[in-house]
Amino acid sequence: MKKILLFLLISIASYSQNAKIQVKVDSIYYVDTNYKNREYYINYQVTNTTDNDISFFLIPNALIAETASSSTLYTVYKIYQNGIYENMDGPFFEYESLEELRLAQIDDINSIEFKGLSNTVKQNRKTQFAEYLKNYKDEGGLSLDKQWIYENQRLLDNIVKLTPNESQKFTIKTLWNKDKYIKNDDLEFYLDDTKTIEFELILDLKKQQFKQKLAPEYFAKIENDTNFIEGTFVSNKIEISFKE
Repeated sequence: MKKILLFLLISIASYSQNAKIQVKVDSIYYVDTNYKNREYYINYQVTNTTDNDISFFLIPNALIAETASSSTLYTVYKIYQNGIYENMDGPFFEYESLEELRLAQIDDINSIEFKGLSNTVKQNRKTQFAEYLKNYKDEGGLSLDKQWIYENQRLLDNIVKLTPNESQKFTIKTLWNKDKYIKNDDLEFYLDDTKTIEFELILDLKKQQFKQKLAPEYFAKIENDTNFIEGTFVSNKIEISFKE
């Protein structure tokens, strides 16, 4: 048993030393926007620990739970209670824009505010889709598959680049609806504020999983580029409050 533990410790230490990037959550603070909703601001930084330029696919300001993150571009998070990982889809959900975040906080879906903001979100998506199609055609793209073009351009539009030893800071804005009971299908979870609750951020960076969404020549280029990185990079744990 001692040999196994020693091997695991050596493996973890070796991985930490060889990791090309480090992820650190600096702070988390929140604002109660109304009686039902609380906005969280998660501040973190990513550091290139190498002497080379590196790149990777990521939408750095969006968040998704680890249990729902199989092929995502988002940052991934885990929640721990008294050191035990809670494998739940929540309490935070996916928002890519401030308009989506605001929309989620409006109760009355028949209100003028909701309808106006909903139309704005839809129009922004249509505009983005049209821009992706135009950019692809302007660059000489030949595919007629609009969905593939959208996914291809979305990937190319979300590449983070870091120069040697550079750190970049990001802020994720997300929302909790103040419901401490979280139900995922037949599983139920409870955010117990008498326990120590911690938040962990993960960059689950991918290349191979996006192969079908990229032009063959582009994928071949990044596949063999050791500075276009993939892998799982885990932050420190930081305490987070769900107390009223």
